Amino acid sequence: MRGAQVPAGRITFYYRPDLGGWRLRPAGRYKIWLREGLALEGVTFSIGHIAYTFVAIPEMQALHERLFRESTPTDVITLDYREAAGAPLLAEIFVCPMFIRASAQALRLSYGEELRRVLAHALLHLLGYRDDTPEARLRMRLAEERWLALWKPLSRVSHETSRV
Repeated sequence: MRGAQVPAGRITFYYRPDLGGWRLRPAGRYKIWLREGLALEGVTFSIGHIAYTFVAIPEMQALHERLFRESTPTDVITLDYREAAGAPLLAEIFVCPMFIRASAQALRLSYGEELRRVLAHALLHLLGYRDDTPEARLRMRLAEERWLALWKPLSRVSHETSRV
């Protein structure tokens, strides 16, 4: 990771009121981690604006139906608004924390890790990763694991976890 250029640009988090006060904390650490993941992937173009919007299950189900004609909720929907390859990342990402929590419990996984996996998964789709074949799913899963591995080293050096 040393020497990798961390992309500049905006990453924002929005929260719908029906989440009952749920927030991604610490948000600043998540933004640093997402930028580190993009650098890890060798992203050479900048970020225009990546907007993560956190929604409740009913809204996610409605979005899934409207956008993909699927009547079930899902964990994440990524919308890429770039007009050309190599243009600055411009995307809207809808994330359903409650769906992710239920999935993590059903799979007996850590909620925090599963949430980070989904946040990374969305950006990996923007970078061209797919998950529509077994080979593509394996490539996506390996990339997700690389991103997840960045979280622990980041936590050890984060100003939010140290007492200086």
